Amino acid sequence: MSAGWLAYRGLTACAGLIEPLAGLALTGVERAHWPERRGRSAAPAPIDAWVHAASMGESLAAAALIEGLSREAPRASIAVTTTTVSARARLRSRGLEARLAPLDTPNATRRSFETMRPRRLFVIETELWFRWLERARLLGVPVAFVSARLSERSLVRYRWLGSEAARLVHDTSWVLAQTREDAERWRVLGADPERIAVIGNLKNDGLPRPAADREAARRALGLQADRPVLVLGSVRPGEAGLLAQAWRKLATERTREWQVVAVPRHPNAEAGLRTEAGLEGLDPAAWRWDARLGVLSQYYAVADVAFVGGSLVPFGGHNPLEAAAAGAAVVFGPHHETQLEAVSALRAGEALAEVSDVDSIVATIGRLLADPEWRQALALRASSVAAAERGAVSRALLNLARWKLWPV
Repeated sequence: MSAGWLAYRGLTACAGLIEPLAGLALTGVERAHWPERRGRSAAPAPIDAWVHAASMGESLAAAALIEGLSREAPRASIAVTTTTVSARARLRSRGLEARLAPLDTPNATRRSFETMRPRRLFVIETELWFRWLERARLLGVPVAFVSARLSERSLVRYRWLGSEAARLVHDTSWVLAQTREDAERWRVLGADPERIAVIGNLKNDGLPRPAADREAARRALGLQADRPVLVLGSVRPGEAGLLAQAWRKLATERTREWQVVAVPRHPNAEAGLRTEAGLEGLDPAAWRWDARLGVLSQYYAVADVAFVGGSLVPFGGHNPLEAAAAGAAVVFGPHHETQLEAVSALRAGEALAEVSDVDSIVATIGRLLADPEWRQALALRASSVAAAERGAVSRALLNLARWKLWPV
């Protein structure tokens, strides 16, 4: 037995010992939902499919997959879990009874499996929790990693756990990978080559669509129906100041007619982002801030122009296809390490306005505000690119049927 595997089992066992008291150190929403993390608030048994999505991005994919699963088996019972409170809120805003996932500890895992008694587990992308896999193997529950990713760095880390982890992956798992490169890494990790297929990115099937009645949708959000909208989405620390500088440099007559909505990536960052923008001299009334969980897609659906955050500073970028699919002209910064495929697709379709600093933001957003023909053409091309990226759900369902994992 490898040292890495022994360490993993020891650490998760120790975490299980402090699990009952750990919730006392939490506050607010996290503390309120701690029983879910302990496996004490799982969906009632038996469950035909347990779908797990880690965070906000994966929640889009989970919603799309669940819609497809339900279409194939309308009477099937499906439970969904997430790792983050924000993803839980987003899924609940879509009408799904999402819960927080159990910790990867012996007791929390056992409670969840005993309560839900899932017949199969579908994990979105790459959340490899080996206590879950051990319990799944013990109970004969098949596990499919859907829209699975695996970076070289993660592969090295997982292989440090030794042959025990590789055997668990081989014995329990089917893999529906995003790319051929991901599929090969899963094979190296231990997955059975006969249980691997490539389907693309499931998130793209869960992308939002433009509002059917944009004016009504704007009014529902408290916006003026007849004024254009600029959305600053998933804003991260360090970006609010740059955007505020740029906005102040734009001509007043050009910006006066526009409504600006700033949505932080994380709700608890709002105060700091407001301060950051204020230090650059931005009038507090110039932008509307909305830090509520799950609202960004609603704003994208009514936006004429959308800046997608995490891209002006080195956070790797957030998904520009979300704004593109909703019908907005998309502005994106130079940092896109986690969004390479999406950025490449939009570039190929000449559907992305790229910026790198305050001056380029001023020039690009200034032109988008002033030139409706260019703005609308960019938005149309972006929407077409997003539409072409869909289809992973259908490919996933075909392979699940081939492997007799779905329908029930």
